[in-house]
Amino acid sequence: MRQRISLLAACGLVAVGLTTPTAMAAESADPVFRLDGQSALALRPYPATGSPQPVAVSFHLEDTGSFGGEFTFTVDRAPVAGIASVKESSAAPQKCVESGTKLICKDKGPRPGVDLVATAEKEAKEGASGTVEVTGTAAGATVTPARTTLQIGGPDLVMKDLGLKKDPKPGESQALPLAFRNESTQSAKGVVLELEATRGLELPERYDNCTYRTTGTATKVVCTVEGEFEGKATYELAGDSPLHLKAGANALNERFGYGIYPLGAPQKAADAKRPDAAGAATAAGRKLTARKKAEAAPAPLRAPDLNPVDNKRVADLTVPNTADFAAEPLTVKGAAGTTVKAVVAARNNGPAWVTGTGPAAVVDVVLPQGVKVVTAPAACRAVQPALYRCATGPVVLENEKLAFPFELKIEKAVKDAKGAITVGGLDAKGEPKRHDFDKVLTNNQAAFTANPTATPTKSPSPSASGSASPSASKSASPSAGSSTGSTTGNNASAAAGGRSGGPLASTGSTAGLVGLAGAGLFAVGAALYLSFRRRGNGGAHA
Repeated sequence: MRQRISLLAACGLVAVGLTTPTAMAAESADPVFRLDGQSALALRPYPATGSPQPVAVSFHLEDTGSFGGEFTFTVDRAPVAGIASVKESSAAPQKCVESGTKLICKDKGPRPGVDLVATAEKEAKEGASGTVEVTGTAAGATVTPARTTLQIGGPDLVMKDLGLKKDPKPGESQALPLAFRNESTQSAKGVVLELEATRGLELPERYDNCTYRTTGTATKVVCTVEGEFEGKATYELAGDSPLHLKAGANALNERFGYGIYPLGAPQKAADAKRPDAAGAATAAGRKLTARKKAEAAPAPLRAPDLNPVDNKRVADLTVPNTADFAAEPLTVKGAAGTTVKAVVAARNNGPAWVTGTGPAAVVDVVLPQGVKVVTAPAACRAVQPALYRCATGPVVLENEKLAFPFELKIEKAVKDAKGAITVGGLDAKGEPKRHDFDKVLTNNQAAFTANPTATPTKSPSPSASGSASPSASKSASPSAGSSTGSTTGNNASAAAGGRSGGPLASTGSTAGLVGLAGAGLFAVGAALYLSFRRRGNGGAHA
């Protein structure tokens, strides 16, 4: 008989990332540094044969900047006596000395702290727990303490590989038959399901017991399933609450992550610090009052997992799609000695967005004769006196315009002086080349003209099968092709050249962001729910 567990709206989830600020009781002249550590860790029980498995426990300060002083850290191990053995890690530089149930450690630098290892004691029973506390002191500074709860045993959830199709077409949808196994002997009292994907991916379904946090490039979805997930059992997503992953029209290089974690005890919202009614004012017989604002419910808390490395899977998807980068022509006018402002511009005409580990696009600017740069944007640098290279960040959205404002000086008024603006990517050696996904070659380069003698006219629309633009030259004044420039619009009539010798080529990078695109998501109502059912003894999907 199949066991079903429903994921209902009553779980009370809120958006991921909400935090409650900690109020300082009083301001101090000394800098305050926060000691970071894991909130809880699970230790494998002492084995019947062999040595216990160690788990790393680290505590470090946030960046101390120019403080420079030495910190003393005290590790109190008394609360875990008989439960866990806590020692300094032999893999790190030795900073500590034993002092009874305490470790006294000294360190300094940009992120001072202490690295420890913990193992279960032989006599410790499964389910036993204790808390290690680390405090810190330093002359001229205040350190907030940190605590880590160590528990013996716990769930060991393993997310199974979905075997997703790695090259879906734009608009193509595929099912997400999520399945996981609890490899431990201890049950999980509820689980947290986390899904994250890049902008070009969509989840058509939405459920009331999941929360969706979307940014311009990503969305993260967090759902909870309440109930008991027994040890040595496998669970799969029930058919009455399906999930699908759809490649959007803007998809290109995408990433989808999916993970399962034990559900921890509910967190308590911090009490509000302001009074229910304060500073009441009277006007025309009515009182303006303030009341206590209800605090938002916190995000679900993960409980420790015996082996956190297998809780999550990540799939990289390469969608056969295109993005069309187009340079915009630019014209400047002025007499000798004139200083003018000019914006070098390009655009991603889509349909896909572009993301990678380095610049998503670069724009090369060849200055016309007689023109000199007075000030350039921070994103641009001089490759040669007459050649500037501007780099974007790792993301360029579909239909996004790239703008680089320059201040230029016309040192010599040369009529119809020609330069060029070329947009594309970088190869492995850092040289500009056309992106592989950019199939429209005629608009990668546009004219940059100084003091034109003719009235600028718009060129005909480019053809995807048209000839390529010439390679971007590193010389001071290469040819920029025919036709005069304009202050607005695309120049589609770049000079002819071979397709394989276009100015730019693909970066070949894959998406590095995680999240789930908000575009295309829609509510399906409270009647639908997400559930997991226990599978038979046949095992889980590999």
